[in-house]
Amino acid sequence: MENKILEQIKNSETDMLGTLEKLVNIDSGYDAIEGTAEIAHIVGDFLTPYGFEVQYLETPNAPTHVLAKRPRPGKKKVMLMGHMDTVFAKGTAAARPFKVADGKAYGPGVMDMKAGIVLSLYTVKALLDNGWDDTDLTLFFCGDEELAHPLTDAVEWFKKEGLGKDAVFNMEPGREDGSVVIGRKGVIRPVLTVRGIAAHAGNEPEKGASAVLELCHKTIALHALTDLEVGTTYNVGVFNGGSLANIVADHAEARVDIRFKTAEEAEKAIKNVEAVAAKTYVDKTTTTVTENRIEFMPLETTAGVQKLYGHLAKQAEKLGLPVPGALYVGGSADSAWTAMVGAPTLCGMGPQAVGAHSNNEYLFVSSMTERAQLLAMCIMHLEEMQ
Repeated sequence: MENKILEQIKNSETDMLGTLEKLVNIDSGYDAIEGTAEIAHIVGDFLTPYGFEVQYLETPNAPTHVLAKRPRPGKKKVMLMGHMDTVFAKGTAAARPFKVADGKAYGPGVMDMKAGIVLSLYTVKALLDNGWDDTDLTLFFCGDEELAHPLTDAVEWFKKEGLGKDAVFNMEPGREDGSVVIGRKGVIRPVLTVRGIAAHAGNEPEKGASAVLELCHKTIALHALTDLEVGTTYNVGVFNGGSLANIVADHAEARVDIRFKTAEEAEKAIKNVEAVAAKTYVDKTTTTVTENRIEFMPLETTAGVQKLYGHLAKQAEKLGLPVPGALYVGGSADSAWTAMVGAPTLCGMGPQAVGAHSNNEYLFVSSMTERAQLLAMCIMHLEEMQ
C-alpha cells in the first residue's frame, strides 16, 4: 500500500498544480472574504466524497473557516492545518495570476499558503484512494491568520481541535532549503496614541505641549527594553504625528511590534508597555494604549515537537530525501495554539519556497511531490514516533 500511495502522489503533480492555480486565482485577502469562503467550499467539496464531516464556520462580516473531520475511534489522530487568506488586496489575482516558469510556481499566496492546502488535500486523497484507514484525520483551515483573528474565534478552534492529537502539521511554506520550523516567537502589536497641545511654533511655543516629543521619549524607552539574550524585542515600526512644521504637534501615534519566546515574557511585555505609556516626559501630554494584547503565542519547542521532528527526519531518510533542517524563527503562526494544548506540532510543512508576502513569491514545483510524500510517510508510520 505504501508504494501505491507514494506513486499516486508522484503522478498527481499536474492535478496538484491545477488545483493550486484555481486557489491562487481567487482573491482571499482581508478585503475579499467572499474569496475565502469560495476556497473553503472548494476544500469541503474535495473532502466530502471521502467521508469527511465538513463544517463551514462563519462569523458575520468576517472570513469563513473550514473544518473537516474523518473520525476513526482508537486510531492515531492527525491534524493538518493552516490558513486560506493572503496579504494581497482584491484585484491582485487578476493582475498577477498563477504561472509556472523554470520549475517555479508564482502568484499571490502561492506559497503562503495555498500550496500547503493543496498538499494536504492530495496527500489525504492518495492515502484514502489506496485504502488507508488507520488514521483519524482532521483538517482545519482558517480564513484570517494574516490578520491575527480579530473578528473570529479561530484560536479557540485550533486549541479545541488540536487537543489530544498525536501529530499536527501546519502546512505553512517550508524554507528555501527545505527546513521546517520547530519554534516561533509570539507577537504583541500595541498602539500608543499621544495627545498634546497645539501652539504656534514661532510666536508662542511655550503654550504648546508636543505629542511628537513625548512619543520620541517613549520610542526610546520601548527600544531600550529589548533583551536579545532573552529573545524579546521591541520595535516602533510606524511613527506618525503633527500636521505642519510651524505647529507644536498636538497628536502622535506609534505602532509597536514586540516578539517574545515565552508566555512569561509576553505578560511582562504587556506590563512594560503600560508602564512606558504611564510615564510623562512632556508636561500636559497624555498617552493611551490600545491593542496591547497577545496576537500569537510562541510555538515553544516542547518535547513533543522535538519527537515529531525526529519522526519527520526518519521518514525523510526512508525516502532518500535530505533531512529537513529544524529552525527557530521570529515570525508567528497558528501552530502555537495546537502546541499550547500539548499536541506535537511541526510548522513549515509546505513546499520549499521563497519570498512570503512579496510580489515575487514562488515555490519549487518539484518540492510539491517530495513534501506530500514526506507528509504521507509521517502519517502512515506515526507509530514509529518515539
